[in-house]
Amino acid sequence: MRIIDKKILGTAIILAAVSIAVILELGSADPTLARGAGLIVFAIGFWAFGILPEAVTGMIFLVAGVGGEIVTPSVAFSGFTTSAFWLIFAGLILGAAVSRTGLASWLAARTLPEGGPADAAAAVGYGRLVALIVLLSAGLALVLPSTMGRIVILIPVIAALAPRLGYAAGSRGHAGMILAGGIGTYVVPITFLPANLPNIVLAGSLEALHDVTLTYGSYFLLHFPVIGLIKGLVLVILITVLFGERPVIDADGDEEPAQAPDRAALSPDGRRLAIILLITLLFWASDVVHGIAAAWVGMAAAIACLLPMMRILPFKVFAEKVQLPTLLYIAAVLSLGPVMTATGAGQALGDWLLGIVPLSGAGDFTVMVSMAGMATVMGLAATMPGAPAVAAPLFPEIAQLTGWSIEAVGMAQVFGYATPLLPYQVPPLVVALAMGGVRAADAVKVLLLLAVTTTPIVLPLAYVWWSFLGWMPG
Repeated sequence: MRIIDKKILGTAIILAAVSIAVILELGSADPTLARGAGLIVFAIGFWAFGILPEAVTGMIFLVAGVGGEIVTPSVAFSGFTTSAFWLIFAGLILGAAVSRTGLASWLAARTLPEGGPADAAAAVGYGRLVALIVLLSAGLALVLPSTMGRIVILIPVIAALAPRLGYAAGSRGHAGMILAGGIGTYVVPITFLPANLPNIVLAGSLEALHDVTLTYGSYFLLHFPVIGLIKGLVLVILITVLFGERPVIDADGDEEPAQAPDRAALSPDGRRLAIILLITLLFWASDVVHGIAAAWVGMAAAIACLLPMMRILPFKVFAEKVQLPTLLYIAAVLSLGPVMTATGAGQALGDWLLGIVPLSGAGDFTVMVSMAGMATVMGLAATMPGAPAVAAPLFPEIAQLTGWSIEAVGMAQVFGYATPLLPYQVPPLVVALAMGGVRAADAVKVLLLLAVTTTPIVLPLAYVWWSFLGWMPG
């Protein structure tokens, strides 16, 4: 997008945000709600179209929220106090350590045939490679119930593996491999109950507000066959078509000697990091036993990497590699949901959607499509982790209008937050893009095409599948 286009678009977004605030306030809405709605429209619009660097937009959002007396500082900056933020912070440190110690390169080298990059490139087609990455991303979610944890493990290894297969950093093939890992570890595991944060927020909201307890088996059976399988398959096809290219292998064989040390032995600091990561994975996978949140396990591992005696990640490297702009951006995104709740914008959005979406007296398929659309809008407004929390108070009213059970209404929200449209909606994906050096525009292209191509398939099949399983009231 040219600079002049961004200026025009940015001006249009600001005018829209101001207009919404003025119209609401003139319409006797609470001033806090009116100003909050305008601020949220501004932030989402600027993030969606990249008008300013994401961190700058985030800083404006935070400061304007407090300076405009829209929310208190504790609400505006609540993103910094969430466990999700500190899990992401820890993930960036661990990711830097995995790259710096050579552990990523060592693991990548071990996946190649003994003949080296040329043989590997010939043996593994790009489509098969993407499919393996998506399959690995989904499989890892079965034992590692943390999207950020999976990103920390996968992305550095993929980034190290890609050049060895002939896809240099900055190439289309390299970007596609990173996107396969970053998007694949969200859209398929969204059908595993404890694997992603939105799932956990939905389950917690249903239990806390409505005394409904979700079970792993029913959640998996309801969603995986129609969401996980279809979106995973289409994701592989899309990335292969959009980013597939012939590998470029250095003809003079310069890469072969550089690869030998990786195969021969892992460095001492790499071995120490491998032990720390193994212990971290064990704690993450057994959180139901010890009850320690994933964020604090990750922070303990990050601190261990930074200790001088461990000689894993020097503090100077930490200061250079851990990206402050990414952290500011993510903290602002995580504050979006609390700001919506505190200003009443979330409730107002829900009431507005209930007023225009055809739920009362509609057929079950219309209800399913409508709730999927509502959840998608909520995900755009409050991000995927915040969307279930914002929508949960509306579940009884929706159930009364439709005749569905509250549990079924909650389950239908998955159609929305399983379909992110923009990277900011999934904070770990933002981290994956930063770690892999992939443009946000590439991720937007894949996410939008994934939504457009899978939604017309998923919803009709889901209606048939839900009816077969007895989830439809009709």
